[in-house]
This record gives sequence, structure tokens and C-alpha cells, in this order.
Amino acid sequence: MNEPTNAAGAAESPADAGDDASGPHPAVSADQVLDWLEGELRLPSIDWRTAVLEAIGRWPVATETVDGERFDYLLSGEAFDWKLLAQRIRSRLQNSIPDDEWESWISSPVPFGGLDEPEFPRILGVDKHRAHLSYFYGVTVEQALLTAVGEEIAKRRVAGGRAPDQETREDAYLRLYGSSFTVLWYDFVASREAEGLENPVDHGGEASLNAVDDFTYWLFKKRMGRADPARVASDTRKGLAQLERMRQADGRRMRMRRLSGIDSGGSDHGGA
Repeated sequence: MNEPTNAAGAAESPADAGDDASGPHPAVSADQVLDWLEGELRLPSIDWRTAVLEAIGRWPVATETVDGERFDYLLSGEAFDWKLLAQRIRSRLQNSIPDDEWESWISSPVPFGGLDEPEFPRILGVDKHRAHLSYFYGVTVEQALLTAVGEEIAKRRVAGGRAPDQETREDAYLRLYGSSFTVLWYDFVASREAEGLENPVDHGGEASLNAVDDFTYWLFKKRMGRADPARVASDTRKGLAQLERMRQADGRRMRMRRLSGIDSGGSDHGGA
């Protein structure tokens, strides 16, 4: 059973969901959106990516519990993780989308779901798009920035005759946020407890992907509060550049996979 809830566990109305109920899509239930999407995907020549994004634009809740699993699509009430919602929607669909196509789309670092930038807010709606940008810069770019800084530190260690190790990650956190990962994580957990939110670590001692993203967004806001504007702008450019390198690497991998498939097909055909 799908139970939409807010952060306190109470029933949540569409108006509480981080998107205005009077926007481009009418306020409906999650099940109605899923039924609509399944109907759309049965149509010939439908672009399933656009249809899924349209369903995301219609989605009426920011937090819900599905079969005992909690989904928080709006981190800190500000940053919208549309890919998490897309994965939740995908779990309901019955083989409507090929697995390889879905994984390629959802894992791609290409922004805006592969759509043209103006098309993305038109489909999602203004509020969800604005919240998506908060997620993009606060989580996606922030994670890329942390990777870029870690790589810089690792290169300096190698140039100095030392091998990269666990200290490389710690040095990256110290440089960006002024404290070690462990201290930052405990501060993050304490801040959630102070706000009456659930512990981001489950009973097995593991943090969920949603909690990791929430932590990253918390780090982003912490960095915004302690860095001067010039440093913020420089770090943002660094994160975006790292993200672009990742996008290009992903594009090369996809091209190699397609070429490999063509070569394999050609060989098979030639041997028939």
C-alpha cells in the first residue's frame, strides 16, 4: 500500500509536496499518475523518457512510504531528486521500458534527462524545476567537486612520492568543509536529530543513498555559509568541469558499447 507522508509521518496533501497544486498539472493521487503513465506507455511511438518526466511533473507528494520503504524526493524541503522518484515509478511499471535503456538513461550524468534545457521545466513545472536546480548544484555538482578536489590531492601525493590513501578523502573534506568526514557526519546526524528527523543510518549501520544525498546537500549549504563568493564561484566551476569530464567519459563508454555491439553483430552475421 502506498502511503504519502510528510517528514513527521502524517498524511501529506499535494500543497505540502514542494510543488504548487495550481501548476501545469492537476493535483491527483500517485496511483492515478501511475495508471496514466502505464496507459501512455502502451501508445505506439511514445517517447517513454518524456512520458516518465511528465509523470514526475504530475506527482503530488514529496515524501511517501511504499511497501515499508521511505522515499524523500525533496531534500531539506528544497532539493528535488527527480531520479529517485523516477526509480520509484519504474518499480511499478511492468516491463514497459527495456532495462538497458532505462539504466543508461537514469545513470547518465547528462543534465535535464537528456532534454533541451527549456523543455525540462515545461514538463516538470516551475517549482519542481527550481527544486531540481537546488539538487543539481547542491548534490550532483557538490559530489563532482569533492571528486575533483580528491583527485587534485591524490595527484599531489603521487608527485611527492606518496601513494593515495584514506587520508586523501579526509584532506578533501578538510579543504572544502573545514573538518574531517567523521566529524561532519556526526554533526549532520545531530542536526537531523535536533530537527526531529529520523536517523539516516539503518539498523545494519548502513546509510541509505537518500541519506548520503541529504548529507551532501547539508555539506553544500555548510560550504556556502563559510566561503567567500569568489571561492564559491571558483569551486562551482570546478565541480561543473568535473561533471563535464564525467559526461564525456560516459559518452565515450556508450559509443564503445554501440561499436562493440555493431562489431559483434557483424561477426555473427558473417559467420551465419
